[in-house]
Amino acid sequence: MTVAVSCNLSDGVILGVDSAVTVPSPRGGIAKVYENAEKLFQLADRTIGISCFGLGGLGARSIGSYVREFEIQNPNNIVTPPSTVRGTVEELRSFFLQQYQNLVIPEVERQRSVRFEEIPDEQKPVLGLVIGGFSSDEFLSEVWEIIIPFNSTPNSAKLCRDKGSFGGNWFSLFAPIARYVKGFDRNLIQELKEYFKRIRGTDFTAAENLQISNILKKYEYGIPFAAMPIEEGVAHVRFLVDMVVNHHRFAIGAPVVGGRTQIGLVTYKGKKFRILD
Repeated sequence: MTVAVSCNLSDGVILGVDSAVTVPSPRGGIAKVYENAEKLFQLADRTIGISCFGLGGLGARSIGSYVREFEIQNPNNIVTPPSTVRGTVEELRSFFLQQYQNLVIPEVERQRSVRFEEIPDEQKPVLGLVIGGFSSDEFLSEVWEIIIPFNSTPNSAKLCRDKGSFGGNWFSLFAPIARYVKGFDRNLIQELKEYFKRIRGTDFTAAENLQISNILKKYEYGIPFAAMPIEEGVAHVRFLVDMVVNHHRFAIGAPVVGGRTQIGLVTYKGKKFRILD
């Protein structure tokens, strides 16, 4: 379990994650939570960083060891500049999908005694990768998301922030962030709408849904990302990750988001992605 945050600014991109890793029990539930996992990685000497969420490893190996294998294999020379973030994302998608198919799917089928295709999507283990950085000779950064096994076709990774699209994105267990920024819980709104729909006997019209959406937007915190300096972006990402860590520290339930906050960044100056903590 993880919370991951990205912040794409005019001066560069920041990635942040917690450091907790959850060990499931064979009998169901959680056997152990370790607080010192590495979920944030430099990609060789590139101006690109990677954070991960979901599965803490594939088989008996950590995600970090696979990132290192990817660097050494250097598929299609993608690790060697000049190259693009888009091309790097596609090679990472293909590489990790292959590892997942070789290691995770057979084990899941063995444990469940059914074919992988028959397992509901929400019950399949997921590996998420957030990739942020600069293409060679570019002065604006971008952010991508890969979800394995669902990004199974070529070029199916999601572009979260294109060059010049400034703002933050949240991944995995981000509900406390959404409550803080948006001012409400999406599930609460949906349950209230279902309640009033039963009372009046009809669904909300498109115009009514738009009106509700516009009302809710008035209570969202506005953050001027376009004018935000990189150091303020670092503080912003740290604040959001810390918020989720502390939520799980005090709320009922296992602290599946926890440990220390890890922050990494890269700027337009062309130096490699660096991890601050």
